[in-house]
Amino acid sequence: MYTVISCARATPFGGSSPERGSLSRYSAPARSIIGVDLGGTKLAVGLVDDTLGILARASGPAVTQSAAACLDNLYQRLDEAVAEYGPVDALGVGTASMIDFRAGRVVLSTNLPLEDVPLRDLLVERYGVPVVVDNDANVACLAEFRYGAGAGTSEMIMLTLGTGIGGGIVTNGRLYRGASGAAGELGHMMIEYDGLRCQGACPNHGCLEAYASGQAMGRAARDVARSQPDSALGQALASGDDVDGPLLSTLALAGDPAAVAVLSEIGEKLGMGLVSIVNIFNPELVVIGGGAAQAADILLAQARRVVAERALRPQRDEVRIVPAQHGVDAGVLGAAALAMIELFPDETPARDRAR
Repeated sequence: MYTVISCARATPFGGSSPERGSLSRYSAPARSIIGVDLGGTKLAVGLVDDTLGILARASGPAVTQSAAACLDNLYQRLDEAVAEYGPVDALGVGTASMIDFRAGRVVLSTNLPLEDVPLRDLLVERYGVPVVVDNDANVACLAEFRYGAGAGTSEMIMLTLGTGIGGGIVTNGRLYRGASGAAGELGHMMIEYDGLRCQGACPNHGCLEAYASGQAMGRAARDVARSQPDSALGQALASGDDVDGPLLSTLALAGDPAAVAVLSEIGEKLGMGLVSIVNIFNPELVVIGGGAAQAADILLAQARRVVAERALRPQRDEVRIVPAQHGVDAGVLGAAALAMIELFPDETPARDRAR
């Protein structure tokens, strides 16, 4: 089920409440943009005004059985949003894929069935408005860099812990995309030679994503549930509950010893990846976000410890490692911000055009 959030109300997308998605309480924005966050598990669509306020937001599961089904689900949600909220000025899309940014094309995806898809052109043809497409971690990084935890910095890294692990790199105050737009796949750095097989379409072994993503958390939780049947995780498994990353985080935040131990070990693995990131990039700030970072305090306590013990000086003494501020809204907000910056540069505040 897709849920719309408008102000303090939350109703099913297309439900009968007169307040659903209603913008009558707002003055008409100069620009209205739909921001899209398409991940390996979740699809979120939000209506964002020119001040980057989220007026309404709908989210639900991504469809990953095939490329056609994935795109049909995206079209359906966008069709509903346009019908609900009226004409919009642009679309900004962040997707869990390697992107040719200049062409707006999905090159390859690890956790989605999308490969060699001219997504920008398809959306422009269907909706008749300008469209910008980027990697989902890049747009989340943009939201945090300009309007969240990274505001005021010029050297920042973001990791998004979700189905996989995405990365965004800001250097000298600008988002770094690399030669073709596919830079920042920080979840696919190796932390263990010939380690666990990575997930999805990644051919590698020992990637950080295999040890610290949402899927990795769920796998570790199920391992403990089977080996410790008297634990809270084991009892949940016996009761037929979903033993996954969200349950692991919930139990850990409630103080369950087995869940805390699992998340602490995952935090150590995350720290191993951060050691390389800190040594290579020498960032002022590392921001950790994404849906799987629900128990960020537990994860980051261990990650910070590993960085303090194993990273080089002066990098380890200068970096701050913090949770994201925008939470689940970072992808939608960042996609809309990217659309404003790229498509309407003359209307973007000078402080943002300079970045």
